Amino acid sequence: MSEKYSGPDPAQHASTGLSKRQLTTLLGGCVILAAAAWIAEVDPVALFAAGAREQMAAFVAEGIPPETSREYLLGRSLRDGLLWAVVETLAISVVGTTLAVALAVPLGLTSAATVTHRGPLYRNASAGRIAVGRGLYHASRTVLSFLRSVPGIVWGFLFVTAIGLGPFAGVLALAVHNAGVLGKLYADFLEDTDPMTTEAVAGSGATRLQAVCHGMVPQVTPTIASYTLYRWECTIRSAAILGFVGAGGVGYYLVITIQRLQYGKLSTAILAVFALVVTSDWLGSRLRTRLG
Repeated sequence: MSEKYSGPDPAQHASTGLSKRQLTTLLGGCVILAAAAWIAEVDPVALFAAGAREQMAAFVAEGIPPETSREYLLGRSLRDGLLWAVVETLAISVVGTTLAVALAVPLGLTSAATVTHRGPLYRNASAGRIAVGRGLYHASRTVLSFLRSVPGIVWGFLFVTAIGLGPFAGVLALAVHNAGVLGKLYADFLEDTDPMTTEAVAGSGATRLQAVCHGMVPQVTPTIASYTLYRWECTIRSAAILGFVGAGGVGYYLVITIQRLQYGKLSTAILAVFALVVTSDWLGSRLRTRLG
C-alpha cells in the first residue's frame, strides 16, 4: 500500500493566501486611496503641528464651562430656549422621516425591477407590458437618484426660500432627501427577495399586486423596518444641521453662537445634540431588537 502524502495541502495553502486577482484589487485600492488623499490635500503633520494644537486647545478652553443659565436653556416663553429647540429637532426628524417613508414606498415599488418588468411575475407578460414597466422603472430610479443627490441642506435652503423660516421647511427638506435614500433601499431589498416565494403566491391565482404584497413585502419587512429606524437616527443629526439655513431646531443655536463667538453657549448646544443623538441611538436599538 502506498503512503499518503502528508505535506501541506495546496488547496488549503491557496485558501489562506491572497490570489493574484485579490492582490491586484488591493494594490488598485491603495493607488486610489493615495490619489484621493493627494487630491484632498491630506496632511497629518499640519493637524498635529504646535500652532494647530494651541488653536484647538484655546477653542476648547473658551467653551468651558458650558452655559447653563435658565434664560438660555428655557428662554422667556414656551417656544423659546435651547431645550425647546431640542424638542423641535426631534419633532422635525419624526415628521420628516414619516413623510419620507410615505414617499419612498411607492417610489421603491416602482423602482424594483422584480415589481415592474422582470422576474416570475412577467414570464408570460406581453412585450408592451414589459416595455411600460421598464419605462416606469427607469423613471422612478431617476427621480430617486435626483432626490438623494441634492444634499438635505440645499433642500432646506430651497424650502426656506419658498415658505419662509421655521421647522416646516426642515421637515420638507428631510422628507424629500430621505425619500430618495429610503426608496433606493426599499427597491434593492425587493429585488433581492426569493423569487420562488413570489412565484408560489402568483401560482395560487393572485394578481401581480397581491403577489407583491403577500410574496415579496413580507420577506423584507423586518429589514426595511430596521433600516428605516436607522435612517431616522440619521435624520436627527441632519435636522440639527438644517438650522444653519433657518429651518428651525437646535442648529439655529449652533450657527448663532458660532457667529457671535459665544463658545460657552456653543458647548451647551453641542452637548444637547450629543444627548439627543445618544438617546435616539438607544431608542432605535431597542426598537430594532423588538422588531427582530
